[in-house]
Amino acid sequence: MCPTTPDTTGVSRYSAKCPLVPPGGPTGSASPSSPGASNSPSSPPASSSAPGAACVATYRTVGQWSGGFQGEVTVTAGGRPVNGWTVRWTLGSGQAVSQLWNGALSTSGAAVSVRNVSYNGALAASASTTFGFLGSGTPSTPALSCTSP
Repeated sequence: MCPTTPDTTGVSRYSAKCPLVPPGGPTGSASPSSPGASNSPSSPPASSSAPGAACVATYRTVGQWSGGFQGEVTVTAGGRPVNGWTVRWTLGSGQAVSQLWNGALSTSGAAVSVRNVSYNGALAASASTTFGFLGSGTPSTPALSCTSP
């Protein structure tokens, strides 16, 4: 279940897309499911940067708390449109992905692979989409690779 946020009338509303980040960015308060959460990025964005690549993936840590973190990956098409993408990285020691949205997750040991879902696989040249995940352990800045079939 997603957290709720009050609108301008003070009435809470439900969102089917998790996690809910209010317009204008995080509020700085912790959600009830993550005591002690920090909504400020704890790591600078990291990206794959192969020249002429079909796509580039950029990672950032959105928030962290004791024993876990929230990561966000932006996939951007290169100079040509892409029809499908896959982002891969290796988890750090003690890390695991517990929840993922806007992508299809597969793992094998420490190897993580996220591919597009039906609604975000076709990207025009230079267009982007984002997926996010909740992870356990201490956040790190993974080396991402992005490929397109």
